[in-house]
Amino acid sequence: MALFESLITPALTAVTNIIAQFHLSPEDKLKADQAIAEATAQAKQAADEYEVNLNEIAGKNIQADAASGDKFTSRARPSFMYVIIAVFAFNYIGIPLAQICGSHVSPIVLPADLLTLFGVCITGYVFARTGEKIAAMPGDSQINLPFINVSNKS
Repeated sequence: MALFESLITPALTAVTNIIAQFHLSPEDKLKADQAIAEATAQAKQAADEYEVNLNEIAGKNIQADAASGDKFTSRARPSFMYVIIAVFAFNYIGIPLAQICGSHVSPIVLPADLLTLFGVCITGYVFARTGEKIAAMPGDSQINLPFINVSNKS
């Protein structure tokens, strides 16, 4: 969706504004508006497909890392999340306890991009684990999304 809103929407708006400056007959104006509406719909669909493809690639990368025989590679993402959780514990548990004891300790400041990455990682793991749990349920359990297909037919 970001691709559509950041690149395609401004381009289509510029084209619409240029066409609006021409003196067209009502029929030609209607045809131009319909063509712009069709182009907008096609561009939105292409942008959505692009986003889905990016999500599929990211999911395949995570699965390949997890299935890797290399322990460093398979544990890199969980280790990253453990380090960030440790920083949160230090900032929100350790520092208040240290201040109660009279110490003056400064919190660890994390960049916003790192926190965003942490949120994306946690969300991905929670979503994947939820899918695994649903697929492990007895009966016809399945999740069908464009980029994820988890099923268990008992």
